[in-house]
This record gives sequence, C-alpha cells and structure tokens, in this order.
Amino acid sequence: MTIDAAVLLAAAPLVAGGELPPLPEDDLLALDEPMRRFVAGHIDRGRTHDGRLAQLLAAVIGDAKFGIVYNERTHTAAEAFRRREANCLSFTAMFVALAREAGVEASFQEVDVPPDWTLGTDLFVLNRHVNALAPSRSGPDRVVDFDMADFRAAYDRRVIPDSRARAHYHSNLGVERLQAGEVLPALAHFRRALAEDATFAPAWVNLGVLYLREGHPDWARAAWWQAVAVAPDEDVAISNLERSYRQAGRVAEADALLERIRQFRQGNPYYRYHLAQRALEEGDVDGAIAHLRFAVREKPMEDRFLALLGLSYLRRGDVDRARRWLAQAEAVAEDAGARERYHGKLERLRRSGPG
Repeated sequence: MTIDAAVLLAAAPLVAGGELPPLPEDDLLALDEPMRRFVAGHIDRGRTHDGRLAQLLAAVIGDAKFGIVYNERTHTAAEAFRRREANCLSFTAMFVALAREAGVEASFQEVDVPPDWTLGTDLFVLNRHVNALAPSRSGPDRVVDFDMADFRAAYDRRVIPDSRARAHYHSNLGVERLQAGEVLPALAHFRRALAEDATFAPAWVNLGVLYLREGHPDWARAAWWQAVAVAPDEDVAISNLERSYRQAGRVAEADALLERIRQFRQGNPYYRYHLAQRALEEGDVDGAIAHLRFAVREKPMEDRFLALLGLSYLRRGDVDRARRWLAQAEAVAEDAGARERYHGKLERLRRSGPG
C-alpha cells in the first residue's frame, strides 16, 4: 500500500476503529469582552494609525502593569489575555487580535530561529517561532516579539496568513497532547493543522513522531517524506528520516540522507558559526576564519558573526583586521549591551597601538 498524504491523515493504524474526539471550537483570534474593554480604555480611535499603534504598544509591552509572563503552553488570544501568560504564538495572536480591534494593521510572521546544534536528541518534534509585524505609515514597520531582547533582524522571516497561524496553533496543541501520551487528541490536532495548511511541514514532522511512538515506523517515514515534499530544506524531517533508516539497518539510505544533511548545514551560516566556535575551542583559528567568512557573506548584518571573525583575527595576531571586523559588529549591533561590549574590545585594541 502506498502511504500518501490522504492515507496518513486517515490514520487507520492510530484510529483502529475508534473515533477522534471532537476538538473545541476555539478561535485563535477571537476577542472576548475584557479584550474589547481593554482596547476601548487604551486606544483613542481619533488618532492616526501610527498613533493607535503607539498606544497599543505602550499598553501591551510598555506598561509593566499588563504583566504577561512566558508559559510554554499554547493558548488562544483570549486565553492568553485572561491568564496573562503565553508562548510566542499565543502572545502574537493576542497582539494581532488587539491590534485589529484597535484598527491597526498587524500580521503573523514566521521567524527562522537557528536550532541549537549542541543539543543531542534521538528524535525531533518541531515548532517554529512566530511574531507580529505591524506596518507603519510614517516610519519603519514594527516587529512585536514576546522576547524582543532575543529577536534579531538578521533572522529570515516572512508574513504568513491567519490560516498558517492556525496551523501553528493546532500543531503546537498536538505536540502537547503527544507529550502527554494522548494519541487520538494529538492526531486530531495534527489533522486540523494540516486542514488549515497542508504545506505546513512541522505538522507532518510531528505526525510522523506520533506514528513512530505508536510503533509504525513505515508510516512515520511516509509522514516525514511528506514534510520534505512540501519543504525540501526541512532539516528536522531529513534528520528524523536518517535516524529511522539507520535504526532499521537501511544504511545506504541513511548515509545518503546524512550527506544531504551535511550539504544543507554547510550552506547554513548559523551552522558555520557553530562550527567556527568549535574550531576556536580546538585551536583551529584558520578553520574558524574560513567558516566565519562564509557566514558573513551570507549574513553581513549579523553582529555575532562579525565580532567572532574579529576575535578570530585577533587570535591569529592580525590586529588591524580584528579592529575592522569588531567596528563593523559595533556598527550593526541592535542590542545596546552588545554594542557596548564590542566598543570596549575596540577601545582596548586601540589603546594597544598599531597592529
């Protein structure tokens, strides 16, 4: 039997003659009366679009009294507002819902936050970072992120439709049910995510994890291949496939996938930055510089790459190049603390005299 997308979603091995539980009719972006009162109390509708945006930002992220805190569970906009707790998706949904109620344009954005390659794990489930974009009429567009301190403009990002955000929502809830061992609720959420957006690779990845944990490796691999079909550079799906084939003794297929992973990661500037850090730890300064020069070509506005390249040249004894790259890092850094660190290193180099 060919295990195609429709067969995967029918999920006969998981349903086994049972019925999926109905999902609550939660609307990710629905407002309740307290949210409407909040907007009415903080937004002057007579102001310009940008004036209303400024008021909303002050009310939500500029006022300590609002007091929202991080919680890894996924909530609707109304739940996040009521609980004053959210993850990145829930916070973004809350902000987008409030903004639209205030007559302010706001959209969801997916953000390509690089993974932590130092983490070792046997299998990956997959979530993605999401924030909001609020276009400005009179200046730069505003990015609204639950953790602005960690947000970096150098990360690739894209505006997504609300249907994609709902796919994120149900995929996240499916992962929560998966982690709790609740097979049919997890399946119901993954199916709903893919009904919202069949090209949403994380939901296919997570559905594959569900199949594997329930003892159906062939179905898991079919789900991961479906993820690769809709997103050919989906590193997590390919990594899961490589592990699965290797565990099944299908070494040639696993090796081919491993080579694909290596090629993909070699083209990823953040992975090359990770390799540069490792090379410096091992005393390979020239190797670190080679990795970082590639990374800087790909992401010339990423201050971490520029700074580490400067420090690598300093390790080599090339003070002039060290100064130049650290000066560039200081010039492009968004974070005031990072700029201060780079400036301090530059001042120490300047005081040290000619290179």
